[in-house]
Amino acid sequence: MVRRSLFIAALMVVLAGCNWAQFAGDAGHSGYQPFESEISAGNVATVAQSWSGPTGGAIASSPAVAEGAVYVGSNDGKLYAFDATGATGCSATTCAPLWTATTGGAITSSPAYDAGVVYVGSSDGKLYAFDAKGVTNCSGSPTACTPLWTATTGGPITSSPAVANGVVYVGSSDAKVYAYDGKGITNCNAGTCGPLWSATTGGAVTASPAVQNNRLYVGSTDGTRSFE
Repeated sequence: MVRRSLFIAALMVVLAGCNWAQFAGDAGHSGYQPFESEISAGNVATVAQSWSGPTGGAIASSPAVAEGAVYVGSNDGKLYAFDATGATGCSATTCAPLWTATTGGAITSSPAYDAGVVYVGSSDGKLYAFDAKGVTNCSGSPTACTPLWTATTGGPITSSPAVANGVVYVGSSDAKVYAYDGKGITNCNAGTCGPLWSATTGGAVTASPAVQNNRLYVGSTDGTRSFE
């Protein structure tokens, strides 16, 4: 069955105050979660749905959790922000988004959060940056947001952005990996940003880049590469 809702398990609500800010938890993709012992062999059978948040299309994007909100993309071309606790905007076990933002294509990329900004790639070939609180460049009821800035690559983006030291790294189907100023200042003009640098691989980059020890690692359809 095609999944069109974000489902939250009841036991996971205890983690709502913790951050899982990007794909695999951090820029190095360690997958480390110090509170994962909350779910164990002894209580996993009691896990039940706490709430769900419907979207307008199938969800292939992994959620990011930061500062009490859950961010997830949908094939309807929108990024959704929900209250992680299932309180604000919720009735019974169904939640409406705190805010949404529309891109030009399906979002299968996992969002990444850093310093109050949510970054996400879209199949329209662009990287988008949105105000995580749904305030700047946001209006209306229900609240809809436009990007703080965008950056255009040469192909669809299914790669999940990685953020480290204020730089956003993302791959594209054009066989390149790109680095952007997360603040949208350097190499940016009127809400449109160019890369700080880019690097060419031998094939499409659909995997999420990983950052460790000042080196960027990324998979490509022709193999794996690393960059300083």
